[in-house]
Amino acid sequence: MALADDNFDEIKRRVFDAYKTEDPIIEKFRKHARQLKNGVKEIRSYSVNAVSFVSADGGDNRLFFNPAVIELVRVVDSRGNQCALDAIAGNSKSSDFNQRADSASPLLVEPLRHLCADLNMNVLDLSFLLKTIDEPGQSTGAIRTYRDIVEWAVLYDLIKYREWGSDTIIIREGMLRTKSIKLTVFPLLDQQIRAACEKHKKEKNINVSIVGVAKQSAVLSKLAVALELEETMHKDYPCYVKVPYEIEKECYNFDNTWLDTDSTVEVGEDGKKRYQSFGNLYLAKFGDRTFDPVWPVDIAEWQTGDADRILGQLQFDARPGFPIPDFPMSVQKAHDFAKVNGLEVSVLQDILFDGITQRLSPEEKEKILRMKHLGQNLTNIRYRNA
Repeated sequence: MALADDNFDEIKRRVFDAYKTEDPIIEKFRKHARQLKNGVKEIRSYSVNAVSFVSADGGDNRLFFNPAVIELVRVVDSRGNQCALDAIAGNSKSSDFNQRADSASPLLVEPLRHLCADLNMNVLDLSFLLKTIDEPGQSTGAIRTYRDIVEWAVLYDLIKYREWGSDTIIIREGMLRTKSIKLTVFPLLDQQIRAACEKHKKEKNINVSIVGVAKQSAVLSKLAVALELEETMHKDYPCYVKVPYEIEKECYNFDNTWLDTDSTVEVGEDGKKRYQSFGNLYLAKFGDRTFDPVWPVDIAEWQTGDADRILGQLQFDARPGFPIPDFPMSVQKAHDFAKVNGLEVSVLQDILFDGITQRLSPEEKEKILRMKHLGQNLTNIRYRNA
């Protein structure tokens, strides 16, 4: 129903009245933006070997021939190397995940084997959320969690088991924090990654730095209006600012496990620390124009002392960014390599069809083949090929 002329003014008045309650919040965030403005620093570019990795979007990797649904989990780096590949059936059992870390299994995913072996765990030990695949209608969430865990396993693999010949920055698309891995397990992963970075430095005098870069975040969304009003990042040069913990905390509406790191939590009564992040948040503008985009960037907390160099390396990689200007080029390259195009999906759908029909008689296979081709949505095909 369209807004009628006789009630539009009433709606407008009520919206304005409602927004008056938001004025104190806007003013509070403007105060935060002014505080950040005092800490803005210039980014100086540093050349570096930059590597990123990306998991292809779940929607682009879903194969289905009802009632069968297969989800592809595929992680590719910015050099075109396939880091991990898996296919998960929608009716899989949670116990199937453990086969991905079993060296004797044909379902082995090597980065997961490395991670689980070093943590002395199986895959199901990593997350409570994986077990939801056993619940009707919950497979999508469990597979999303599994995809995230595979990405963390690839990050771990790149840091610990890859040889680097010069200073390298490894870029994760997304922040250096996750809800997918248990609170008690993430600290163990953190320790392993720190040790691997230290080993590169000690044995080869090579800096392996870790950053997470996102296109958006809760912090940037909450601060966006205030940052613009206060012209916090309006500089004619690349710049960055560290976001204090207190300001970041006000931008989230849930518990602090998303924020806390090894340095901000206390040891529990059982002698363990519980957290799900090792990133410290920065806002960075990699372009040299006033209105260039600002990105949220996580730097590993034990490497924040090198923030000037790390953000300079990230800016070096972002400078030629295309098609997204001033966004790390290695991330965009990884996306291009990970992307599954329409022709590839069609080929994979045919493979799925062959798998479904391999035990059918020729007559039954002919029936399914007829249904497959004659039962297509002809309207969609018409407009797709227009």
